[in-house]
Amino acid sequence: MVDFKEQQQRYWQLLHQPESLFLLHRANDVEHFIALMTDFLAWPELSLEHMLAFIALQQDSFIPDLDRFSQAWFPCRYHSQHKTVSWVPALHKLSKPFLEDDISDARRCLLASFIQPSTLLEPLLSQRESLPIVNPSLMIFHWSRCGSTLVSSSFALLETCRVLSESMLCSDVMHDDHWPLALKPQLVDLCLRLQGRLRLGERKLVIKWNAWDLACWPMLLELYPKSRVLCLIRNPKDIIDSHQRVAGRHMAGGQSLLPTELQTQQMENTDTEPSLDEFRTTVLQYLAQLSLALHQSSRVILLDYHQLTDFKPTTFSTILGWALSEGEIERWQHHWRFDAKQQGQLFTPVVPNEPVPIRECQNPSWQQLLITYNQLLQRLYWDKKA
Repeated sequence: MVDFKEQQQRYWQLLHQPESLFLLHRANDVEHFIALMTDFLAWPELSLEHMLAFIALQQDSFIPDLDRFSQAWFPCRYHSQHKTVSWVPALHKLSKPFLEDDISDARRCLLASFIQPSTLLEPLLSQRESLPIVNPSLMIFHWSRCGSTLVSSSFALLETCRVLSESMLCSDVMHDDHWPLALKPQLVDLCLRLQGRLRLGERKLVIKWNAWDLACWPMLLELYPKSRVLCLIRNPKDIIDSHQRVAGRHMAGGQSLLPTELQTQQMENTDTEPSLDEFRTTVLQYLAQLSLALHQSSRVILLDYHQLTDFKPTTFSTILGWALSEGEIERWQHHWRFDAKQQGQLFTPVVPNEPVPIRECQNPSWQQLLITYNQLLQRLYWDKKA
């Protein structure tokens, strides 16, 4: 007869053993996977049906030893309805332009298909101090379509650098109004200690936030006072033109990503539902105002997209105070020839076919956005140092 308490203990131990998990990760078919699980659980009669039922029973009661568990597992998704976190195997270095792409790759194995740990978020806070402290070397804020992916993917080429590019886990936790303001910084730091944990020879952490995370800059700068801060902006016309081709999440319309004060502002300015162009103009104006406030913190390096296109990698690394070896410079120079979001494709600048419509040029919101953008252009880092 199977002793389920013993199997539960063996299963718990298995989830904390990177070497055993790596063997499961390499299993090339279901039969091989079950054979390994049979050995690990000391369960000779184990079948696929038994295994699936057994694993399902462990989900609700699973509480990990977070320091050990996070060496082999990566928190990938926050579920706001239940306040839970999903995990995927963390057995390879992050390398894709966006963190979501690495997470998708991590799910393409039998280990991730059969074993999908889930934990409540808040109880994990009691183990936060057991995790290595994170000190980001660089945090990147941006309006989207401003060259941030080129920058973050360049750092991902460095073997000693770990890059978190647009973590939805951190974003969703930061923007969940359920959490008290006093607790939210601890939760965000917990998520970053887990996702930003250095491994495989990594020594530095670079974080590229989502565009809408710019609203959280005061909390993030207070959390990580030693981090360098880069903010990337771009001509609003070019940004809107790019989103007309492929809309980003925060530019697709709707209110889900807008803070309460911006929703209120939109309702006060019009009695009707704003058009998509009006919505995007309002979002960009909000991001521009946040960028002005961030600049006043005196900690930010403010750059415009047109500067990135003119820079050599060595110029950019000098601005950030980040020394590169000759080999790293060569890799950056090669990388900058390609489209950062379409790996393997040479970069081809897109020339807008249509000017801004006259009605948009005369719109007060659009005019105010251009005024704010021009104010930011006067504060660009390179212009100050010239």
